[in-house]
Amino acid sequence: MTTRHVTVGVDGTLIAVRALDRAAEEAVLRGALLDIVYAVPDLDEAGPVLASAAARVRRRHPGLPVTASAFEGGPVQALAQHGRGAELTVVGTRGLGGVAGLLFGSVSLRLAARTRGPLLVVRGEPSVSPPR
Repeated sequence: MTTRHVTVGVDGTLIAVRALDRAAEEAVLRGALLDIVYAVPDLDEAGPVLASAAARVRRRHPGLPVTASAFEGGPVQALAQHGRGAELTVVGTRGLGGVAGLLFGSVSLRLAARTRGPLLVVRGEPSVSPPR
């Protein structure tokens, strides 16, 4: 039997913290475990970011079951694998559009093409004021 879980990707950025907070709220609402995932090229780099993310969730949501794990490789592969069977997968986006989005690619867009379950994309604050 598989444990009900919400999966979230973190990387230490502000938008990832926003995604983490939203994922924790969803896990509480669903009565599910929160699975925090950090994809890195070197597993030795992951400790501080994962510890900080787990500590933040435990402070804000005492009693919420949390797992935190590093994945050697790319974020799309990591989140697709960990999100398999998840009630929800959550990822932040910097909102790179236009040429930058095409050149660098979008984790959220590539993940949407690979994931089979529900995906929540948390957007950052707009970097520029809207036109008047």
